[in-house]
Amino acid sequence: MTYRIFFVLLCASFASTPALAQDDLLEKIKLLEQQIQELKLLKEQQNISVAKTEQCMKVVAREKFCTCLGNNLPREISFEEYVHTLVTSKESLGYAGMSQEQKAVIDGALDVRDKCSEKGFFK
Repeated sequence: MTYRIFFVLLCASFASTPALAQDDLLEKIKLLEQQIQELKLLKEQQNISVAKTEQCMKVVAREKFCTCLGNNLPREISFEEYVHTLVTSKESLGYAGMSQEQKAVIDGALDVRDKCSEKGFFK
């Protein structure tokens, strides 16, 4: 809602601005729109992290560990996929035939497990 008000005020000032300043203003509007999009993506990522943490808490009930997982799991992998990845061998996952991007997601999930476990969250 705040973005819309700001945009309206920006547009209102646009009408009374000389041509050169209008170009500068258009560039600023474009930059603001880009920043708004980045903020939306960040908020979406935060929501995904919270969901992963909550799912983990239902199973593991270790807040620090689950927060670590939620914040660090690759975006492309859900908590359920993470568990499946941990309990399934790379061979059974078809790791050898995966693209580099898919392998990076699998490797990332395994790295996060090690990272979060090593912090002693289960002691």
